Amino acid sequence: MERTLTHGNVSSIDMDNSVTVTVYTTDETSSCFIGNANTTTDAIVTFKGNDYNVPAWSVSILPDCIVEVYNTAKVNTQTSVMVKKANEAGSESSATMNWEWRPENADDSILLGKGHVSANHLIDQKVIDDVTDYLWYMTSVNINDDDPIWSDDMSIRVNCTGQVFHAYVNGEYLGSQWATYGIFNYVFEQKVKLNPGKNQISLLSATIGLQNYGPRFDLIDTGIIGPVEIIGRKGDERVIKDLSLHKWAYKVGLHGLDNQLYSVNSRFGSKWQVNDLPVDRRMTWYKTTFKAPLGTDPVVIDLQGMGKGLAWVNGQSIGRYWPSYLADEDGCSIDACDYRGSYDNNKCVTNCGQPTQRW
Repeated sequence: MERTLTHGNVSSIDMDNSVTVTVYTTDETSSCFIGNANTTTDAIVTFKGNDYNVPAWSVSILPDCIVEVYNTAKVNTQTSVMVKKANEAGSESSATMNWEWRPENADDSILLGKGHVSANHLIDQKVIDDVTDYLWYMTSVNINDDDPIWSDDMSIRVNCTGQVFHAYVNGEYLGSQWATYGIFNYVFEQKVKLNPGKNQISLLSATIGLQNYGPRFDLIDTGIIGPVEIIGRKGDERVIKDLSLHKWAYKVGLHGLDNQLYSVNSRFGSKWQVNDLPVDRRMTWYKTTFKAPLGTDPVVIDLQGMGKGLAWVNGQSIGRYWPSYLADEDGCSIDACDYRGSYDNNKCVTNCGQPTQRW
């Protein structure tokens, strides 16, 4: 059929009431498509002496123009039912997982601003070619107490397009911000206390991967696009120092990723802690062990309660999670899904208000 579609002559037959037969013909054979563009009415189509039932808004495929082998509205799909039950492979004492943890070692980035490369401008996060979700942007700025911008009321403002953003100034955590559902452009602004002289600014941009479809997807900005500004306020006066064209150092990824802390064979895996397990703590690695459930059914991991990050099982990546990122609460309907008619991104919406990356 592939050769017929790529080398055949194409003709169309109007069967009325929005039904069309498209025929691809070569010297050897023909292949046909019967399309019903009616949005409400199924069609009984008589073609070459045979009757075909073509549901509304569907296409039937006839590789030899006689036998229908596929129709887009007659697709049978498997329905998976998720059941939560106790792991019979373990004992009662193993029903509760024992977690260990360790902080991400980011001192080189947060305190020292050490990077892999540098540039006198802000770079798009796509340049790291999706090898990791994380890119550090680091620079330093000298501000003396006689500088026009110096005041008791200073703040830093950053224009971002990444999904998650963390800011550190002089080794201290300043704040975070993350995208809301479907909106990835935002401005982070937070009051900051700077020191006379040199001040180290370290910004971490985290994505959930890069868009790889849609019009001009490769031109969509990702990461910290700027401007990055220090703002000083004195009464009604406001002085702005734009740092966008400063010398910026860049570090790709995290130390824990470089050291493969997720691997059971990592030579850096000896400093895990078991006491005082932290919760709601950024830049933290967690690990536990469990026995594989009995049986052959597929198993999923419920990461509800976590923030945003990456997960591994036995050193194998199982992907990203972000259960705290919730879909829009509006748009779902209790009516049965009706696929018929032109595509609309609001059609057949499900799981409103629910996490988009939980399992």
